[in-house]
Amino acid sequence: MEINKKFDPFLKATAICSFLGALTTALLIFLPNPETSDFETRAALYDNNLHLSKLWILFLHPQVNIFASIGVACLLLKKYPLQVIFGTFFLLVWAYTEMSQQALLIDTLNQMWRPGYVGASDEASQAMYRTLIETAGGISDSKYFLVIYGFGLGSLFYGLALVREEGLGKWIGIALLFIGVLSLSSFLRYYLGATSLNGIVNWSYQWIYSYLQPLVRIAIGIWILREISKWKVAAQSSS
Repeated sequence: MEINKKFDPFLKATAICSFLGALTTALLIFLPNPETSDFETRAALYDNNLHLSKLWILFLHPQVNIFASIGVACLLLKKYPLQVIFGTFFLLVWAYTEMSQQALLIDTLNQMWRPGYVGASDEASQAMYRTLIETAGGISDSKYFLVIYGFGLGSLFYGLALVREEGLGKWIGIALLFIGVLSLSSFLRYYLGATSLNGIVNWSYQWIYSYLQPLVRIAIGIWILREISKWKVAAQSSS
């Protein structure tokens, strides 16, 4: 694709977003989770800085990564329109849903319902807030349904486009195909009862995905910058 000079700053910004996406991914994977043993300790999480920090990172995470994906889409749209359009649609579903999921957890759950439960002065109010807190878990899980569905299909379609490139792009494509299949496998086991996948999926998340996903984000940023450089060299050669 020939890159209009006006889009050069935008594409560089999407590369930076991909590097930031690598950082948010690594933080989400490797930062510990607060220990909770029962409902009472979970209810007190509204005052836990580590828990709230991870929710805010999760809120920012899809934002930077969707801009990185749009950068890839701008570079590949003319070559692979079907894969890019379908992939972008599903990644937009993922990004918006994950943002709304975290907004629910940050605001409604941790600024309203959990503090309401802890500060309730009578059993009736406490029971009401307990019901609301448990309901939030169901709402969040229904959003996760869309999160892994959209992310899985979006990654798969982008992988199908990038795997047809050469060099680094091809390797990114292979990695995205793996990530897409892994996410859809999780969808199958959680929501369609394919529990036979639990062993291989759990192993893949622990030993492959945790390290692969941040590296893919870094590689996408590098690939975008290389594509910009290729266009500049081509433009200078033709002038």
